[in-house]
Amino acid sequence: MKKILLFLGVVALSSTTMAQTQVGQGDFIIDPYIGVPNWANSTLYNRANISDSSSITDYKLNGGMISYGGRLEYMLSDDFGIGADINYEVSGFNYNDTRSVYDETTMTYVDQKYNYDYKARKLRAMVRLNYHFVQNDRVDAYTAFAAGYKNIKRTTESTDPNFDSNSEGGLFSGDNNGAIFPISLRLALGTRVYFTDNIGAHVELGIFGGSIIQFGVSVKLPTY
Repeated sequence: MKKILLFLGVVALSSTTMAQTQVGQGDFIIDPYIGVPNWANSTLYNRANISDSSSITDYKLNGGMISYGGRLEYMLSDDFGIGADINYEVSGFNYNDTRSVYDETTMTYVDQKYNYDYKARKLRAMVRLNYHFVQNDRVDAYTAFAAGYKNIKRTTESTDPNFDSNSEGGLFSGDNNGAIFPISLRLALGTRVYFTDNIGAHVELGIFGGSIIQFGVSVKLPTY
């Protein structure tokens, strides 16, 4: 994190007087990316009431620790751009719980293992405004504000025949669609570094609306 902040700081202080700027009015820029961390899974990993239970085994996360997304930007001028940002992440967990169950045939209690699976699929779609405050022949640094829509689809499954997600509450609250607040916002600071006239890499630091660090390739579509 410190190295990334230092890199962005150096870029922000770099010269802007080069004869050629990397991006300009009329350019289209595509930024596919991955993001870290997946905040929901970072929180779920520390659920003590699940992971510390003696009857719980094979606890694992669904979706891993990364998210996926892509941005498209059109340069309205040499300094301002408008675009769209869409990102997607999956969070949740899967575990086995061993319980003592009464067997009516043998009239004894036996250990029975049940599997529980919870997934939350989150999709954000936002409109962005970017201000490009540093540009030279290889570097493009910008600040961004984005706002848009957020949707969450939750599903719960279990091999326990008596499991009823609607009566469990909490995370096991049934198959619910939609977010409590279906609005997504993002404030960000980013940098693109181009290796050729049209191909480069980018890194973005932001709050809300996705992972704090997003990075990937940057493609500037040629204009004629």
